[in-house]
Amino acid sequence: MTPDQMFGTSLRQVAAITAICSTRIYHGMRPTSSTVPCINFFRMSGGTRRAGFESATFSVNCRATTAATALQLARLVTDLFHGTSGLGTYGHQTGFEITRASLRQEQGLIPETEDNLYNAPVDIQIVFPTSSVT
Repeated sequence: MTPDQMFGTSLRQVAAITAICSTRIYHGMRPTSSTVPCINFFRMSGGTRRAGFESATFSVNCRATTAATALQLARLVTDLFHGTSGLGTYGHQTGFEITRASLRQEQGLIPETEDNLYNAPVDIQIVFPTSSVT
């Protein structure tokens, strides 16, 4: 499993997230015809590889018609990948071994005036053994 697949699968397995956005969780760009609330995510550049471990940062955009719903989605994503601060293996429900997961940046709330939407973006960093990637 790739880190991108693990990330999307993890989001889709959280009942509180899918209760809000159903199946509208997209890897890459959000389709222009998509309805909200929804989440789109992508892997950012700048990952590292050292001593058998890799790191990757994902940008996650949580969009909704209300600020409260966008922020609620962002909080659920953050809670899913809460920081372990190197306390050992972070057991993950997908079988992809994550050694550490943490909130890298919370970017507040961005009004998207062209669509009358709110976007609550968060950046999540994961660290995993290179051997996890298939």
